[in-house]
Amino acid sequence: MSKRISVRDVAREAGVSIGSVSRVLNGGPNVSELLRTRVFAVVERLGYRANVHARGLRMGSSRIVGCMVPEIRNQLYSSFVGAVESSLHEKGYMLLLGSSRGDVERERELLGFFESHGVDGIITTPSAENEAFVQGPFGRSQTPMVIVDREVAGTRDSVLIDQRGGARQAVEHLLLLGHRRIALFTAGVGARSGRERLAGYREALAAAGLPIDENLIRPVVSWMQSSFDDMHALLRLPSPPTAVIAPATRILSGALKAARVAGLTVPQDLSAIAIGPTDAVEFSMPPLTAVRWDIEASGRLASQLLLERLKDPGAPMRRIMLDTELSLGQSCAPLKQSAAPRARKTARSA
Repeated sequence: MSKRISVRDVAREAGVSIGSVSRVLNGGPNVSELLRTRVFAVVERLGYRANVHARGLRMGSSRIVGCMVPEIRNQLYSSFVGAVESSLHEKGYMLLLGSSRGDVERERELLGFFESHGVDGIITTPSAENEAFVQGPFGRSQTPMVIVDREVAGTRDSVLIDQRGGARQAVEHLLLLGHRRIALFTAGVGARSGRERLAGYREALAAAGLPIDENLIRPVVSWMQSSFDDMHALLRLPSPPTAVIAPATRILSGALKAARVAGLTVPQDLSAIAIGPTDAVEFSMPPLTAVRWDIEASGRLASQLLLERLKDPGAPMRRIMLDTELSLGQSCAPLKQSAAPRARKTARSA
């Protein structure tokens, strides 16, 4: 195998100085078209590839940003990453992507990988928040960072989703339709998104003067986890839920599958509201009522915050809240008096 081709090799083959090659490759001024053509012809012939890390050390910027999300297979995160990559590419940045799977050691490993490759900044949704964040590797890192939908006590720029307001709107809509037994499924109750959804759920019921049945609150460990068994158990309660709110992932699909097995139909027997704009919402039958937010906007905002931080490291930390809205589909209907007895009877026979 031949040795790695260097700038020196390119300069020698092109018959020009190393400085001339550097000006051409970095888009510097005072470069003639003849010189540019000659250098790039040699670059192509020799197969030269720039050592981005070394160049970053010399220039103080690698033009690379690291992006770490809990699970790239979750469509919410894949759409977010797509918007981040597009926004940064417009500004001349490349993206390094890692999926942490919510594992602390994996997060530490990815953080080290990003920093060892000289990234200019990081956009991430970490598992740690507040004091745990500050005392952990993210909080101790000197790399500019934007945190997405996690509470970090103003120590970093952040983009947050109004999960509380979205959950509250969902519950209020179901209450107006007459539902009183509303099940809530949500992943990550140990993190901001889950906590805020639960808070919005409780607030709406309390404002309506209704008791909160803890049996109807079903936290799940991961968006990959099916809620089939939990929903099956809820439908066997003496007073089963007549409505369900859940993230538009396997969590919601598992709950709706349990309802179908129990002989229930949406929305005649069970009303359903999805959390998050995903394909599960767009292509479901009937079309789902959903708590939506602009995922791509959150990616653009995170990119914008990071680029502004790189430009002005000493500026005050910023915290941007992205609104949610309830988009009405056809998966909710007024409560029928016969809905609860029918659900209980069918669930037992299933």
